Amino acid sequence: MRRLIPIAILFLLVTSLPASAQSVLPSSFAGWNAAESSVLIPSTGLAGSLGSDAAIFREYSLKTLERRQYAGTGGTADVTLYKFRDPSSAYGAYTYLRNDTFAPVDLGSYAGVTGDRALIVVGAFLVDVSSKPARPPDADLKQLVASLEKIADRTPFPTIGDHLPEAGLVKNSERYVLGPRALAQIVPLGTDDWVGFDHSAETILGKYRVADKDVTLLIASYPTQQIAADKFKGMLRRFTFDPPGGVPTNQTVLFGKRSSSLIAIVVGAPSRDVANRLLDQVQYESQVMWDEPKHTLTDPTISSIVVGAFLGTGVIMLLAVAVGLGFGGLRAVLRIFFPNKVFDREKEIEILQLGIYSKPIQAKDFYEK
Repeated sequence: MRRLIPIAILFLLVTSLPASAQSVLPSSFAGWNAAESSVLIPSTGLAGSLGSDAAIFREYSLKTLERRQYAGTGGTADVTLYKFRDPSSAYGAYTYLRNDTFAPVDLGSYAGVTGDRALIVVGAFLVDVSSKPARPPDADLKQLVASLEKIADRTPFPTIGDHLPEAGLVKNSERYVLGPRALAQIVPLGTDDWVGFDHSAETILGKYRVADKDVTLLIASYPTQQIAADKFKGMLRRFTFDPPGGVPTNQTVLFGKRSSSLIAIVVGAPSRDVANRLLDQVQYESQVMWDEPKHTLTDPTISSIVVGAFLGTGVIMLLAVAVGLGFGGLRAVLRIFFPNKVFDREKEIEILQLGIYSKPIQAKDFYEK
């Protein structure tokens, strides 16, 4: 009980630490020094900081939001660090905040920069750096990224983006979506969960320029083919898919297909032919591979069984003889050099008897005089 009291006190001290003591952003990097303490905002207080985007960031499983201002030779820089549940969520929020003005840069796992802003994904962290009139240079940001990589989540990023065709893809139009609200911002087909995010669906969208028309390709991946088939049937019942006679005016028509556990949908295509230019490029097949080494099982011959039995018996007999000689020799040596010390201690032996014989058995009867 006494040992538990210091542990309880230590736990209370740790849990009572201020939020600034739990910050992730460093106090300085590459000549940029923190001008103030970090402001740490939990997921329950996002509405005051993110406004209407708070619900969307909750879909991306945002855990905490940290803000800190730095001062350097180039002025001041405001750094916001989003800490998500996993790298997939951080990547999704990055695609949500990025637009076509960002240029790719070699920082972190994913990064885009403008003249006065930088978005960088480091594991489950998304770093948003903004500064006027210009952001910190890439060399300085690399030091900030290096400090975060030491504690970053190493979980792999999603690979669903590999299914997006490259031909005609509009720059920075990819959006990795994990919830219905974020999806409705891109494809306004309803804010309810008609895709199936409650069934662990993940979705990526991209805008394309096909036949001088802007269309959107949505690809949704599901854990199993059965879930994908069920969700696709629900979409066919809810929306208008490939109606006969072409696309009516002022009506949203979808074109789509299911391939194993993948669903591909084209929104905004003027005809089936235009939609097929994208859908035909989305190919997915489930494959079960057996990559374990092969073994050939054969029964041993009767001669090898007999020889093995004799050899095994001989080894056991030799081992028994060796152990017996070793124990007997050890006992003989100890009896010579340490008489009545280790073995043959008749005064310390007590014998339990049933009283069958009239003469009691003494311990000294076991030893020679």
